[in-house]
Amino acid sequence: MKSSVRSQSGFTLLEILVVTAIILIATSFTVFQFNRGDGAQAAAERLMLQFESARDEAIASGRALAWTSDGAGYQFWSKNERQEWEALSARDGLRATQLADGVQVTEQKINQQNRPLGERIVLPADGVIESFEVQLNGSQTQWRISGDVMGRFTVQQVQR
Repeated sequence: MKSSVRSQSGFTLLEILVVTAIILIATSFTVFQFNRGDGAQAAAERLMLQFESARDEAIASGRALAWTSDGAGYQFWSKNERQEWEALSARDGLRATQLADGVQVTEQKINQQNRPLGERIVLPADGVIESFEVQLNGSQTQWRISGDVMGRFTVQQVQR
């Protein structure tokens, strides 16, 4: 009795998401390298790309990720099997980041409400996030990173 095994070719959704995340991270490093100024724009663009990467990873892994900042830097977190938050340290693209001198996170809002620095912005596994804004200030410029409920992220300069 012959068994016919049919091979399928193509990529899974997980493989596509992982490749997309790698491309976004590589792009963020390129943007960071070529950008000049007070460093706030490069930091804002990099953070936006990291938010996109974290959203993709949360969806692909089926586990929520989160972001926090103390003002001088920021950290991404993941929920473990016991539903406790653990800092992401092994992943190069989402590891703890210290901002450049003169650049700092000064404000964050969740659902248009001011929130203290240190409060988590959660990126759920279903991709539907609470809208948020994070403001980065440099010595000369201010930048706002926004996320909407559809999981889209933008970065824009704030007029002083």
